[in-house]
Amino acid sequence: MSSKRIPIVVSILMIVFSLIIYPFLPEQVAVHWSIQGVPDTFAHKSIAVLLIPSLMLALLLIGRLSMILTASQKHDAEASKTYAFMVNAIVLFLGFTHVAMLLMPLVPGQAILRLFVMGLGVLFAALGNVMGRLRPNLMFGFRFFWTLDDEEVWRHTHRMGGRWLFVSGLVIAVAALIFPLNTVFLLLMVLLVGGGLALAYLSHDLWSQRHSGTP
Repeated sequence: MSSKRIPIVVSILMIVFSLIIYPFLPEQVAVHWSIQGVPDTFAHKSIAVLLIPSLMLALLLIGRLSMILTASQKHDAEASKTYAFMVNAIVLFLGFTHVAMLLMPLVPGQAILRLFVMGLGVLFAALGNVMGRLRPNLMFGFRFFWTLDDEEVWRHTHRMGGRWLFVSGLVIAVAALIFPLNTVFLLLMVLLVGGGLALAYLSHDLWSQRHSGTP
């Protein structure tokens, strides 16, 4: 299947699934969960079935605009393939999230929520695997001032960040199979926040070394 067709196919499947499951949904559907895995925000089912599809539509519009604006840059063919892969990975995850969110009220226990966390880990690993190929752009990547200022810093930062995301994603996916969900959510926050801060520090340190003699 062409990568350009993936968002269309996923959108159609989301609509079909929503129409099938809608009559079976409770009036209020959970759309957010606490770190303990307990639902803490609800919406009427008519809003819940539109929430993720609307988010996906916004993402696709932003992604398309970003690719158009960066099409004239160097390495545009390789960059376009990387952007398309990342957009499609996120689209597939959003489709998966849509299904999982609507199934949670109908499936007892936390099996669906655990499956969702595993999917999130797989998404991080997939994005991390291609992060090193990113070029400076308007949408994706670690867009610090210093990475946008220096393409060499951008390249090193995204190589480091790609490895961090890939390993973090695998750890999260495996942990979701083994540990209680509150432990997994805590691990997720530590990996993302701690790793993000460490990456920002190392990236800025590299930029400082390269520009220490700049007037």
